[in-house]
Amino acid sequence: MLGLPLARGPDAPLRVLCLGAHADDIEIGCGGTVLRLAEATPPPEFDWIVFSGDGPRADEARCGASLFLRSAGPARVVVKILPLRRREHQGIL
Repeated sequence: MLGLPLARGPDAPLRVLCLGAHADDIEIGCGGTVLRLAEATPPPEFDWIVFSGDGPRADEARCGASLFLRSAGPARVVVKILPLRRREHQGIL
């Protein structure tokens, strides 16, 4: 595996921004990298943002974030609830 040196000031924490369009996109797309970064010393700060539907998909997004970030430093998890598109826009009607 290739190393990725992440430059930062000596007292500045590493900040990681994770963006996902759906509840499991971050976990699938870069889950291994997130887990490896979360184990760094000092642990980085994470901003985990998912643009999701409401209800079960939003719950799934929050659950996935909590499992992946449990060994990380400070974490902010935001699930943006987007309204479901109207049926005529989905090609159903």
